[in-house]
Amino acid sequence: MAKRVEVVGFLNLFKGCIMIGRYAIKDRERNRQGLIDLNISPEERKEALLGLQPEDYVAGPKADDTDNTKQVWEFGKVVNGQATYMKLRVVQQAGRQGIFHALVWSFHPADYPMKHPPLQGGEL
Repeated sequence: MAKRVEVVGFLNLFKGCIMIGRYAIKDRERNRQGLIDLNISPEERKEALLGLQPEDYVAGPKADDTDNTKQVWEFGKVVNGQATYMKLRVVQQAGRQGIFHALVWSFHPADYPMKHPPLQGGEL
């Protein structure tokens, strides 16, 4: 489990990438269907991502199941009245120190109840 300061740091970097247009949504049927199931637009999805708070943290960082050299973070929050699961990653651009991109691996209604562990380690 991450400390609060780590979650805040991840969210700041992730949101910064979104705000300058360096982000992508994994093109998966599950994510496309998620917008329909949640009855939201891509812009509303972006707003939900930018609205994430440390209290929305569920798990991470942990090894990505598609590439164990990369880490993912999991968050959950209510979007349009439905519990929504979000699996997120930030990666550094190859060969470019300090250039990062946010990736959204999952954004869809949650398949199971999500637990939000209490965050320790600072009041950020």
